Amino acid sequence: MTRDDRPGAGGDWDERSLLLTMLEYTQQTAVMKVKGLSPELARTAPLPTSPRMAPANVLNHLRWVEWSWVHVDILDEPDQGPWTDENPDAEFDEGSELPLDEVIRLYEEEAAATREFFADADLDAVTARKRVIPLTVRWVLLHLIEETARHNGHLDILREMADGEVGD
Repeated sequence: MTRDDRPGAGGDWDERSLLLTMLEYTQQTAVMKVKGLSPELARTAPLPTSPRMAPANVLNHLRWVEWSWVHVDILDEPDQGPWTDENPDAEFDEGSELPLDEVIRLYEEEAAATREFFADADLDAVTARKRVIPLTVRWVLLHLIEETARHNGHLDILREMADGEVGD
């Protein structure tokens, strides 16, 4: 997979193009950090203080984070995430229960759907679900880039601990 955080030759440098380029780059990085791991290593959480922080679990978390922000917060659709009051982190657990190739496939599908949504979304619109303060769709897009990039740092470390692979 070729990843690049710059618009392609002749690419647009407008705000939306740049934001979508960065989102896709961070999404591709997340997948790259999990692909190639054995199912066992992908489900190994090496930090005793973070027993859910296994690569497959983090990728599954990212899938549900994207889904939730778009469908629940922006579009005000019913929450269909795996979390419950009893287990608010169930999306991490689900990452260990699903076959690894399915975790990757589901994340890639959600990532593509997220980019497709933001390609036409009104970035100045306010989310349907209100939090403490009104949030714009632009803020959500930036937050997803930040969230994915932050978890890519975790995935970098988890991958190195799992099989020694470093870089990109």
